[in-house]
Amino acid sequence: MALKIIAVFLISASIGILYRIPRKLVASASLVGVAAWLIMFITMQSGATVIVADFFASVTVGVLAEILARIIKKPATIFIIPGFIPLVPGGDAYFTMLYMVKGQYSAGVSMGMQTILSAGAIAFGIFVSSTIFRIVKSSNRESN
Repeated sequence: MALKIIAVFLISASIGILYRIPRKLVASASLVGVAAWLIMFITMQSGATVIVADFFASVTVGVLAEILARIIKKPATIFIIPGFIPLVPGGDAYFTMLYMVKGQYSAGVSMGMQTILSAGAIAFGIFVSSTIFRIVKSSNRESN
């Protein structure tokens, strides 16, 4: 388990470096990725589907990114991009293509749907959390 967490941290850090986020923020952005992966892992261990786990993990990415953005006073995107990379269903997309090339069309379509739904859950989770933060922020401004 510890090796997986370290691997997720390094993957997130690598993406952060690749996208040239400020060096002093690479560790915090990578921790967002680790938190998201842990939420996904725990959710799946509790019996949920990959799609539900991806949704909850991406909500975690969005919430943590918005919180860190306000604390550090940097754009939330700096934390979102390295944060959601561990959730991307790259392996599922690979196996979708592999099944299709081998002529196993029913398995390919099934894996393809899972891949599309996982990607949609990730996008929707980040959208939901960011939207909620913006609504709360605008309502706080109006009340002041």
